Amino acid sequence: MKEASLLEQLQIETFHCTEQAFQSTMKLSSFHAQPFGFVNGGVYLAYGEVLAGMASNAILAQESTSSNKSVDLDSAKRKVAVGQSITANHVKPKRCEGYVVARGQLLHKGGRNHVWTINIFDETDRLLSHMTVTNSIINV
Repeated sequence: MKEASLLEQLQIETFHCTEQAFQSTMKLSSFHAQPFGFVNGGVYLAYGEVLAGMASNAILAQESTSSNKSVDLDSAKRKVAVGQSITANHVKPKRCEGYVVARGQLLHKGGRNHVWTINIFDETDRLLSHMTVTNSIINV
C-alpha cells in the first residue's frame, strides 16, 4: 500500500497560478489540528512551502518550453525549485474546520532563487498567517 504524500495529506483543493501570483484553497480536517483544536502553525508553513514550490516549478517549466536556446551540456540540465528558507508570522488562530485560502505574490525572480510572499486567510478573508518563502533554483 502506497503512503500518501504531504501534498495529498494537506488536502489542497485548488491551485491557480500565473507568472507573478497564485491562489489556492485547502480544506481543513483533524489532520491539520494541534491538541487544542486549532490549525497547527506547521501546517501553514508546509502549505506555503508546497505552494511556492509548485508556483516556481510552473514558472521554470514554462520557461523551458518557451526557450529557443541552442542546447549545450549545461543548458540540457533541467532546473527545479526547492525550498531554501521560510519565515512566518501567525497572526490569528483558526478552529480546524472549513478551509483556508492562500494568496502568493512573486517578489523576486532570479536565476538562482525565487522569493514569494504568501498570506493565508480564513473564509471571511481574515489574515491568519503571513510568510516569505525563498526557493533555490537548482539543476537536476
